[in-house]
Amino acid sequence: MAREWRDLFIVDGALPPAQSEPEPAAQERRRGMFRRLRENLRKTRQALTSEIQATLFEDLSEETWERLEEALIYADVGARTTAQVVEQLEREATEGDISGGEALTARLTELLAGIARTGDDRIDLRPEPTVILVAGVNGTGKTTTVGKLAWHLSKELGRSVVLGAGDTFRAAGVEQLEIWAKRAGVAFVKGPPDADPGA
Repeated sequence: MAREWRDLFIVDGALPPAQSEPEPAAQERRRGMFRRLRENLRKTRQALTSEIQATLFEDLSEETWERLEEALIYADVGARTTAQVVEQLEREATEGDISGGEALTARLTELLAGIARTGDDRIDLRPEPTVILVAGVNGTGKTTTVGKLAWHLSKELGRSVVLGAGDTFRAAGVEQLEIWAKRAGVAFVKGPPDADPGA
């Protein structure tokens, strides 16, 4: 289900009328971003699916669980979550609740979807100032997402936004965020080059 940016936030009071980006260039940029996101997710899904399919149609041996664990880690599921999911699947397989193949694939999908579901996934902007910290693995689009968040918070929700550069170790990370701040028309704060981002 597609949602509007405005639907991602909890705010008090009425929202200002939404300002739109210039058309059609903005629509093409938006389509391009989602196209890249879909492509990246597709690659991750394909890598994970091929490993899982190769793994799950074998006997459910210790090697099977290790290969599944490696596949989940490779797909950036996270060590703790991977351990929990594999332990749960092992337990259910031992108790006879699931077997290999499609039943195991379906249960794995169900467990991962349940973990990803957080209930209310909106960002609460009522406490002021609201701080949004964005962290993640390299190459996942954090800086671009921060720039788009800044634009929507400023233009659609009428919020005062300050972007603070914390990515001081990636080549051109600070400069890229500064460009996004200018595009969004929001304030930008950075430290000296190669400085500790926490200073």
